[in-house]
Amino acid sequence: MLGMHLLTDGLKLAAGRALEDMLERSTSTRLRGLAAGVLITSLVQSSTAVTLASIGFVNTGLLSLQNGLWVIFGSNVGSTMNAWLVAALGFGFKIDAFALPFVGTGAILMVATRAVRGRALGQALAGFGLLFIGIGVLQDTFSAFGRGFDLAALAIPGVTGYLLLVGLGTVLTLLMQASGAVIALVITAAQTGLVPIETACAIAIGTNIGTTFTAILAAIGATPNAKRLAASHVFFNLIASAVALMLLPLLIAFVERIGGWFGGTPTPAVMIALFHTTVNVLGVLLMVPLADWLLRVLSARFGGDENETRPQYLDANAVAVPDLAVRALRRELGRTQQYACAALACAAAQPADTTGVQTARTRLETLAEAIDRYSGRITSLSLPLALGERLARSLRVLQYQQTGTDYGRHAAELGGLLGPLADEELAAAALAFTTATAELARQAETDTEGFRAAALEEQLLRVESDYARLKENLLAAGAHARLNIHEMQERLRQASLLRRAAEQAAKAARHLAALDCGAMEPQDGGAQAAELADVA
Repeated sequence: MLGMHLLTDGLKLAAGRALEDMLERSTSTRLRGLAAGVLITSLVQSSTAVTLASIGFVNTGLLSLQNGLWVIFGSNVGSTMNAWLVAALGFGFKIDAFALPFVGTGAILMVATRAVRGRALGQALAGFGLLFIGIGVLQDTFSAFGRGFDLAALAIPGVTGYLLLVGLGTVLTLLMQASGAVIALVITAAQTGLVPIETACAIAIGTNIGTTFTAILAAIGATPNAKRLAASHVFFNLIASAVALMLLPLLIAFVERIGGWFGGTPTPAVMIALFHTTVNVLGVLLMVPLADWLLRVLSARFGGDENETRPQYLDANAVAVPDLAVRALRRELGRTQQYACAALACAAAQPADTTGVQTARTRLETLAEAIDRYSGRITSLSLPLALGERLARSLRVLQYQQTGTDYGRHAAELGGLLGPLADEELAAAALAFTTATAELARQAETDTEGFRAAALEEQLLRVESDYARLKENLLAAGAHARLNIHEMQERLRQASLLRRAAEQAAKAARHLAALDCGAMEPQDGGAQAAELADVA
């Protein structure tokens, strides 16, 4: 178990962003998603890591749920590579001859290398060596144990016996939290003659079921997309295991025939590795006609969780991969931007919709609390400099949104107290300003298809221009006694609050757009116009 965990964790750390980049580039279709799942899981030796990365990409919109399902299916096939590793290298020659040098080389790299990737590679090498040293110990133990004890005698014949063996494999996987370690244990027991092939294959089926409990635990309290992918993982393994159990004698005979094609009688280790792979490939074949139905069921089953105040993208499991966590944070900020823009539009309505402003503000603040907690978990990790800066800019966007919503709420409340303007000229100037502000609220929604940064800047200039005109008219009305001084001051304050709300929404949109395209700190395109408006 120690060797398996060191190998898995080391490979995940050594892969770094490469795992994410491969998923992003190689999952555009079902077939490519399946191939990516097989390949990446074979490389990092962890279907859990691939599942978490897939959830992160689905949450951030870089991977569709449909293609994400096939990555999950492929990761199940890729996880069988560990069995082939043990079967190919664990019994062909003296283990100590190559395992100890791997442990030594890995330990040197872990101690002497400063780079994170170098230390991770050393950890993986050390884990690789320890895994096979453990297999050697198991060989010696099982050989001695098997001479005085016949485990096969305990097996109950028939379906009941197979079910008990499947349950044993499930329980062992739950206890060890590593299906690869259980498979290595089963292969070693079969190779030394402690258990017959049928018994080992039934236990191997149980390991597939045992791996689903990790996905179930990860889905508790997770986002809807995380629950859907976890459910697909559970569904795949249960269906594949149930069919494999029903066809167990036929599959064993099939594996024997396939193994014979490569010359001679296959060893028990090779037969179990081939059986394990066959079961998961069979699962993929079963999913071909069921995938569309499964997608519809999962989309309908977990759609109810996507309410207005519940985070949709902040998946706790993605925190293990900081880059995915920051991307999920960006998607959630797109939702808070919608609420900030909705609040601005309600504040700019004639008359102001104070209820709408308060509703949007409440939703934004609820999500803001969840974003703060999620960001705290990210900042507790050791982040690269670029990722830390991206996180800081994301939190600045949230501050702009909250500040702008507060300005809009005060403007709406003040407008409700003041009522409509009686003067037609002033009313026309106010209408032009609020109409321009409402249009800016529409254009500041960055996650809509029609968003254009240049158009937003142009609209912000119109808002500033209309604000300056309204301000000039209000001052003139006060100077000529068409408006009493107190009302003039309050009208000016209301217009200033609404203008500041518009500025904050534009700033948030500007920074979100810069984050999306990887640009540097954006310049405040409307800053100069705002200064001119204040002077006017």
